[in-house]
Amino acid sequence: MAFAVTALLLFACFSAGAPAARAEPFRCNRVEALVEAPTPEMRETTCNAIGAAVNAWASCDVSTSEAITVRVVPSARHPQYGECLGYYDSRNQCLEVADPASYADLINEEDARRELAAETVFRGIVAHEFAHALVASESGEHAIRPADHEFIAAVFEMESYGETARARLLAADPVKPQGSRGLVNLGIYAMAPRVFANNAWQLFQSEQDGCALIRAILRGEASLATR
Repeated sequence: MAFAVTALLLFACFSAGAPAARAEPFRCNRVEALVEAPTPEMRETTCNAIGAAVNAWASCDVSTSEAITVRVVPSARHPQYGECLGYYDSRNQCLEVADPASYADLINEEDARRELAAETVFRGIVAHEFAHALVASESGEHAIRPADHEFIAAVFEMESYGETARARLLAADPVKPQGSRGLVNLGIYAMAPRVFANNAWQLFQSEQDGCALIRAILRGEASLATR
């Protein structure tokens, strides 16, 4: 992600690790995406996660015609900041996401996602990074502020979890039921990323039309970022 996209991974990344071997690309059947994953089962899981992310954006009347590549690796590797759960590289339209087998090492003990099923967390990470990719491609010449980028990514991540898992995350790091625009900043994202995500979801839900807000941000007509 370029600082509209790439540097947003600063707070999600950990120490550097060794690069992983590349798998052969697989073209998904129901969505325009190429997947590089270690097993047929992981390829299917990844295609399903991308398909769900595409459908979520379609429900907000936003789509993209750009094909995307998704690589599943032992741990995603940001070119500057090292290991992380996932990142979007705008230079080659590629999502790199960590294999669920690595979550025990990559997800902090304080992170409530550790209590969710690994496939659920994987779906959320794909949704989050796909959102960064779509914002980068659909915002055109508009400069989307980094906190707005993360707000949108958090909304689609939270949507992907489904009602039961989302309720567990909201209960673990509670925020105001209507959310707070004052929490849409990179300081909160750095110090309390799950609070940031929960707040983003509650703000989105409290809007009369949350999708209209997201489309306005993409057009450069709105911003929730406080810094």
